[in-house]
Amino acid sequence: MRKRVGSERNFNVFLVLVVTISFALFFLESFPMTGNITSGSTTSNVSISTYYSTSLGTDLYEGINFGAVAVLPATNVNATHNNDSSTYSLGTNYTIDVSADSNSAVDFCVKANEGLTSPALDVIGLGNETYYASNLTNSTHPSLSNEISMTTGYVKAINSIGRGNSSYWRFWLDVPSAQASGSYNNSVSFEGVQAGQGC
Repeated sequence: MRKRVGSERNFNVFLVLVVTISFALFFLESFPMTGNITSGSTTSNVSISTYYSTSLGTDLYEGINFGAVAVLPATNVNATHNNDSSTYSLGTNYTIDVSADSNSAVDFCVKANEGLTSPALDVIGLGNETYYASNLTNSTHPSLSNEISMTTGYVKAINSIGRGNSSYWRFWLDVPSAQASGSYNNSVSFEGVQAGQGC
C-alpha cells in the first residue's frame, strides 16, 4: 500500500507539473514579449458630424399676417408681429432659433412659392412682399430701409446665427391701388444651412 500511495503522489506531482508548464507555454505563445520593445504608440481617430437644430418662433410658426388693408394704395404694411416683442422694446416677435445643442452656426435662407394669390386668382406681385433679418431686434432692427423682395428661389437672408441664438425677422407688404378685394395667401419657406454653405 505504501508503494501505491507514493506512486500516486508522484503521478499527481507529475500531473501538476504538466498542467503548470502547459499554462506557461499557452501564455507565452498568446502574449509574446521581446526585449526590444520598451514603448509603443498608435493613432486615435474620430469624425464628428455637423449637427444643428432650428425652430420657428411661435408667432412665425403661426404665419405672417398683414391684417386687413382698407385704404389703397398701401405701402410698407407691417406684419402683425413686426413690433410687439415682449422681450425687446418695439422689437419683432418673428424669430428662427438655433438650438443650444447644435455644434455649428447656421445661415438662413427664405423663399415664397408665388405672389399672394386670392381664390379668384388675383395676385399681389411677389416683389410687393418684402423682408429683412437681423441678429438683433429693437425699434430699428431689422430695418425697413434694408428690405428685400421675396423670390421663388431660396436666397440667403442672414449668416452665422450661433447655437443658442435667434435670427429676428420683419415682413412688409405693398398693396397697389385698384387691387381686387379678397383674402390673399402664399407659402413662405425657410431653410437653415451650415454657416458658409449655399442655400
